[in-house]
Amino acid sequence: MAEDEGFVVRVRGLPWSCSVDEVARFFSDCKVANNGTSIHLTYTREGRPSGEAFVELESEDELKIALKKDRETMGHRYVEVFKSNNVEMDWVLKHTGPNGPETEGDGLVRLRGLPFGCSKEEIVRFFSGLEIVPNGITLPVDYMWRSTKHVIQHVGI
Repeated sequence: MAEDEGFVVRVRGLPWSCSVDEVARFFSDCKVANNGTSIHLTYTREGRPSGEAFVELESEDELKIALKKDRETMGHRYVEVFKSNNVEMDWVLKHTGPNGPETEGDGLVRLRGLPFGCSKEEIVRFFSGLEIVPNGITLPVDYMWRSTKHVIQHVGI
């Protein structure tokens, strides 16, 4: 893992009323970076909780423990936990919430539910007619280097 990727998980499906303390309790068997202060909830443009968070962990081993929490529940909510990185986390935190820049026209497309084994070439064909910036397709992988069935794509506008 590249050093600048960090040890980050993205959490989705959190209860709307979820607090940082509740996320910390959910990951209580993991060592969260910076003495437990590296939990970042995300918000919609309207300032409401998005039901997602990023959690920075201390090491690769802690990341693996955190990933085992995938599909567990918090209250009555099914929670997804998947590998992320500092680049995605920083971008999302910068571009979301009531103080985030206007995102209309930023040229970012996020696809979910892709078939395993989907290639960048297939994504380019799917979006034929649109300009995709150089190195503009990111196919995230999980901690075992398997496709996460997600893609982040930057298109020229």
